[in-house]
Amino acid sequence: MSYRCRICGGTWTEIPPGAVEITATRRGARRGRLYKFGSAIHDLRLVTKPEPLVVQTELLQEVIQAPVPEIEDELAAITALAMAFRRSKKNPR
Repeated sequence: MSYRCRICGGTWTEIPPGAVEITATRRGARRGRLYKFGSAIHDLRLVTKPEPLVVQTELLQEVIQAPVPEIEDELAAITALAMAFRRSKKNPR
């Protein structure tokens, strides 16, 4: 974990011991806290490093080797609703 300033872009592993907290909490959970250390004001936000992406090659191989279903004949793939619509166009009431 580290802290990143949203004002200057600097990063710190911990808040410096001489830092003065200007605001304890502000509205909104995503906002950082304002600190004054050195000669500047910093808006520090806690940054966590994301876990590395793990590729599961076994599942990927299963997907690649999965059988591809045969495409049915076009006439057999027509839905019941489409057939009813065609029938209604041929025999208008």
